[in-house]
Amino acid sequence: MAVKANRLSKLIKVFAWVSLAAAFILGQIANQPDYDALLNNAYPGVTLKQDTELSGDLALYHWAASDGQPQRWVVLGEAQGYGGPLTIAATVSQPDSIPKVDEVRLIAHTETPPYVERLVKKQFFRQMNDAPISSDFLLGEDIDGYSGATVTARAVSQALREVTHSLAVLEFNMEPSWTNDPWVFGWQELGMLILVGIAFALTLRSNNRLLNSLKVALPLLSLVFVGFYTNASLSVGNFAGMILGYVPGIKQHPIWWILMGSILIGILFMGRNMYCNKLCPYSAVQSMLHKVTGLKMKVPQWLNKQGHSIILMMIWASFMLIFLSGHPALGTYEPFSMMFALEGTGLQWYILPLSLFGACFVPDFWCRYFCPVGLIINESVKVRRKTLNKFKQRFSQ
Repeated sequence: MAVKANRLSKLIKVFAWVSLAAAFILGQIANQPDYDALLNNAYPGVTLKQDTELSGDLALYHWAASDGQPQRWVVLGEAQGYGGPLTIAATVSQPDSIPKVDEVRLIAHTETPPYVERLVKKQFFRQMNDAPISSDFLLGEDIDGYSGATVTARAVSQALREVTHSLAVLEFNMEPSWTNDPWVFGWQELGMLILVGIAFALTLRSNNRLLNSLKVALPLLSLVFVGFYTNASLSVGNFAGMILGYVPGIKQHPIWWILMGSILIGILFMGRNMYCNKLCPYSAVQSMLHKVTGLKMKVPQWLNKQGHSIILMMIWASFMLIFLSGHPALGTYEPFSMMFALEGTGLQWYILPLSLFGACFVPDFWCRYFCPVGLIINESVKVRRKTLNKFKQRFSQ
């Protein structure tokens, strides 16, 4: 029986890896952007002719103008949002000597839908109308951002900056007069660096009186800052997106790099999980709920044994959906958006109350039976440890 069980386990692992590889390849083939189709949907009934002579790498289209109307152009731009790439279409005209942006549309994206809807409701895209194409289009200066959708708004402004400035140079022979792409670094980024620094200090030295007091305060700080203030909780979509190549620019989204960098440093150089129980705000939520109730329910033995397998199965299903769709938000099932931003989709509406209810009776209920991020980090730490042991054994012989 044990031999058969081992064979079955190996077959399941092989099937899981092969199916994930196949889903990745099929997704890459199927999700190549079809710009003509996107433009037809965005501008129904409009005749657009792509310019292949003057635009270089710029996706530029000429709008067939009616008699008496000024010539118009449609230019496409892409940037990395929080969930992955997004594509904008900017309409440009030259009613006088200064070419201006007529309209900006988001024609494709991989963001969580509620955040995009928030920008649409706030009329975010109308702010760019009638702006000269040589404008800086900087979020927070020329364009107002909106709390809870800052990363998406910043990606739109970045995509608009790149394409309009390229258009200004290539099509209108304008000399660059705009501000270079700036670094985004403010109180949020500084606060994240401080929290990560505290987490590293607690890992390296924990016998200090000040550090001991910070050890108690860190979960609460993470809950308030990482959870509610920045809404920067990591999810399975972040890791799957990295495999797909969806990595936001360090200038535009340094918080993502700070969190991911701390995790990678912890894994590679320290062999530690630097995120769970230190920086994860949902871990703090579970701990507080369990302390408030003071209840401790005995978990069935089979659930404890199968907890690891349950998470692996959910990670596999999530990665399959993300690889096939090319859309990380579709496979992200963690309830963080529901908890910290009151925005959620699909299973998140059911997982949040279930995980909060379970945390009242079982310590770290979500972490033990559902959390994909913790398992991915912990398994990475194990792989690193095994690899080092193999090297030590080889060099010791």
